Amino acid sequence: MPQDSSLFDRLPHHLGPATTKRAQVREILSDLIDTELHPGDAIPSERSLVVRLGVSRVTVRQAIADLVEAGVLERVHGKGTYVTGPQVDSRLHLTSFSREMRARGLEPATVVLSATEVVADDDIAFALRMRPGSKVIRVERLRTADGSPMAYEVGHYPSALFPGLLDRELGALYDVFAAEYGVVVTSGEQTVRAESADGHRAKILGLAKRAPLLVQERVTSSGDRVIEFSTSSYRADRYRIHMAITPRGAR
Repeated sequence: MPQDSSLFDRLPHHLGPATTKRAQVREILSDLIDTELHPGDAIPSERSLVVRLGVSRVTVRQAIADLVEAGVLERVHGKGTYVTGPQVDSRLHLTSFSREMRARGLEPATVVLSATEVVADDDIAFALRMRPGSKVIRVERLRTADGSPMAYEVGHYPSALFPGLLDRELGALYDVFAAEYGVVVTSGEQTVRAESADGHRAKILGLAKRAPLLVQERVTSSGDRVIEFSTSSYRADRYRIHMAITPRGAR
């Protein structure tokens, strides 16, 4: 991958005598990330760092591995190493993705990948408390924060509750439900599990195949009506779940 010449010129021609070479390369890369690069930018290639800094490829790989482990860099298979996107520490509470990102100072965006009416299979019908064979709206979306992929989401919504939904803006569904249909989210049940990214999700989220995901499965209600069954696959390197716990029986 060709390197930006102005970026390359900011690297020193050799290392100083202090500390280990691995630590110095790590510090040089950290300074470059802090001062010149942004989330999603590529760092110089291993080969160019070896030539420029006069160190071995093993040293460069070790320094990069340290920054990957620290969550500062991420490797994308077959493409290179990039500055990581935003990392979110989420509390388990019922809110929309957009509101949660804005609460953390990030700019959310949604790409609607597909939206269509389908027949609910047994699992979807059971989750939505519908008869198998009932019609549902299936919405497939990519959720981003500050331009970086965060989650791949597939949601199912009863067609009978939301006539004409496919003609609406589908980026912020909870807002659409409230404004257009008078349906306000009041409760939900959510489970979280770990999975490895399959080829489809890996491609959408910009991950290597089999990269770790946090998968949240949610059933959402408005009063006594179930209105949503959704599965959201979050990048595990950018999303953490925070919860407060107390001993059973404690006030």
